Amino acid sequence: MNLISVFGLAIICAVPALAEGNRYGYERHYKSDLSPAAAYSELQANKSSVLIDVRSIEEFIAGHAPMSSNIPYPRVKGKGKNDPAYLGMSDAEFLVEVSSRVPDKSAPIITMCQGGGRSALAANILAKAGYSNVRSVWSGYLGKTLTDTEGKALDVNGNGIINGVTLGPDGTPASDPGDMDGWAGFNQLPTSADVKAEAVVERFRDLYPAARK
Repeated sequence: MNLISVFGLAIICAVPALAEGNRYGYERHYKSDLSPAAAYSELQANKSSVLIDVRSIEEFIAGHAPMSSNIPYPRVKGKGKNDPAYLGMSDAEFLVEVSSRVPDKSAPIITMCQGGGRSALAANILAKAGYSNVRSVWSGYLGKTLTDTEGKALDVNGNGIINGVTLGPDGTPASDPGDMDGWAGFNQLPTSADVKAEAVVERFRDLYPAARK
């Protein structure tokens, strides 16, 4: 609320809050958002930079940036709280895991999730705990479907498939990451399905069937 004086009268004027930089309009306490390409350039140029992938274990196993560590937040496994397989991680638990890996609160940290939402929330937790150089990947690992100015989904890579629109052989919408604005799709940045033991939370290591030392 803003208080404005007009002809000596006090008028309360409601002003909508502005988005702070991320695509979901969350409050931003962390340093900034950045594109997948900018994140990759930073990680290549500055070896002290840390990439934390906060996606679930299932999402990480399906593919991830090869230089990332997986600290899943707030969903460790399962599709949601109604899923019998669901396992969650609290804000405090997430902070403990990051602190054990990155004790230096001035270290450059980049958070990433599937589409930019969870990474912004995770980045806020770190910033509020005193980490001063935290950024979040705006569009995440897969991101959202690229559209034209009218919001129409596009076949960006020209393969005849529009993500989420074109129907596959089974009659359900096909998935085409190449039409999405994240790390692994339109940006064509390095990905891996190789899960290294040191890249995952130790107490969850048995939940990664492909994890190796």
